[in-house]
Amino acid sequence: MNKKIICEKCGAEMLPIDSNKPVGMTCPNCGWGWATTYIDPLQNDDTTYIVSLAKGNIATRSAIKIVAKISNKNYVQAKKVIENSPANVYVGKAVQVKDILILLESQSLSYTVTPKFPYPLSKKMKDSDN
Repeated sequence: MNKKIICEKCGAEMLPIDSNKPVGMTCPNCGWGWATTYIDPLQNDDTTYIVSLAKGNIATRSAIKIVAKISNKNYVQAKKVIENSPANVYVGKAVQVKDILILLESQSLSYTVTPKFPYPLSKKMKDSDN
C-alpha cells in the first residue's frame, strides 16, 4: 500500500498484515487493526499476460518515455519499438499489467493483451482483441 494509514486509536503508522496482498492493517504500537476476507481477484491472478503495442502508434516524446519505462529500454530503443510495432513491450502478472495498461492509455497508445485481460482499468479500457 502506498498511502500511509494512521491508527485511529494511538496515531502511529499502521503496517500491512501481508505485504503481498492488501488484506488488512495492524498497529505496531497498540496492536489495533482491521482485516478483510475479500481479496480482489486481480491479486490472485497467476496468469502471465503479454502486452504488445499495436501497429500505427505515433512516437511522441511522452509515448517514447512511457514505452522506455515499461519495456526497460533506452529512449532510442523505445522509439524503434513504437515505429516497428507490433511488438511485445511487457510480460507479467495481472497487478503489474493493469498499471502498464493505464500508462499506455494515458498516451493513447493502441495495444493488445494476450490472453485477454479481464479486469477493468480506472479509465475506459481499449478492446484488447484487435
